[in-house]
Amino acid sequence: MKNRIMIDCETLGTNVDSQIVSIGACAFDILGNTHKELHEHILMDMDAHINATPGTIKFWMEQARDNYLAVATTFNNPDRVKMPMALQKLGNLVREYPDAEIWANGTKFDIAMLEYQYKLHDMPVPWKHNSDRCMRTLRAYFPVSLEFEGIQHNALDDAIYQAKYVAKSLRHAGFNS
Repeated sequence: MKNRIMIDCETLGTNVDSQIVSIGACAFDILGNTHKELHEHILMDMDAHINATPGTIKFWMEQARDNYLAVATTFNNPDRVKMPMALQKLGNLVREYPDAEIWANGTKFDIAMLEYQYKLHDMPVPWKHNSDRCMRTLRAYFPVSLEFEGIQHNALDDAIYQAKYVAKSLRHAGFNS
């Protein structure tokens, strides 16, 4: 059976160097079952300069209370870790699933931001350069209906939903592994 990992990041911007505030990831199978999950809240130095985009800040301010709190609580989460530790934990998850497809809701966002962070922190990117897969493309060609469970814009809840969506869409397209 093919190994797949879904990754989702919550950020303060849309540029590759924007501040990541949380990372969610899960390994999943063709039936949409998750096998291992990761949810890391990033500890930021409150005096540090960060990269953000005004449109993203506006987006967060306009979110419903539960969605907004998914990011706002990151700043007070007692389990926050520094970015290198979050990257190491994500890398450990990826290495548990050799040759896994690495999925995201657009490879130019989550995956590109994480690859930028790995390089910035002088750490090797834990997935192969050709293992990235794009949920947006799959969604355009093989749309399916799937109700969201959890809190939108919670990185782990988003990753789990996206994994289930990809699995259902792949099955709809005729894939069985």
